[in-house]
Amino acid sequence: MRIFGILGPIIALAGVVFAYLLNRDWWSITENAISDLGRVGLPNNWVMNCGLIIGGLLLLGYGAWRLKKSKNPGWAIYVVGSVFLVLIGVFPEGTEWHYEVSWGFFVSMFAAMLIISISILKKSRLGFLGLAVFCVSLPLALFSLKAFSGVAVAETVSILAFLIFQTLTLVVEDV
Repeated sequence: MRIFGILGPIIALAGVVFAYLLNRDWWSITENAISDLGRVGLPNNWVMNCGLIIGGLLLLGYGAWRLKKSKNPGWAIYVVGSVFLVLIGVFPEGTEWHYEVSWGFFVSMFAAMLIISISILKKSRLGFLGLAVFCVSLPLALFSLKAFSGVAVAETVSILAFLIFQTLTLVVEDV
């Protein structure tokens, strides 16, 4: 199941990157949302949406495995965040539930990052890294929401934070 924690982010990010490459003539990180790359009616929107669904399912499996091993409530929130990631692909921009599932993903993953990082402190000083990433990325993402007309910068800051956190969870056992 550890491999799911490695492959999940790779597949989800690959979908986003390939969707960007297909749409780089109009898409801007400061003017758009990442979800614009998978919106309803966009040719090849399936590229990003399938990546999010498959990546999210893998992260769901990884989170469930970690939850079963540790009983840490942070992993339950991580599982919820993974479900929201799947739902972003199922309900792309332009559908009724997209906004809610997108916010659900970001809020859940930040909460999971905080709770799991605190629990990592009991086993390793690497928990400080998780907390530092949380304490730097959350205000930076919130600032980015105000500083740019699009939300993709804030989303990118958040995703980079999640990637660092994800790597941390792969390094530290039994949290």
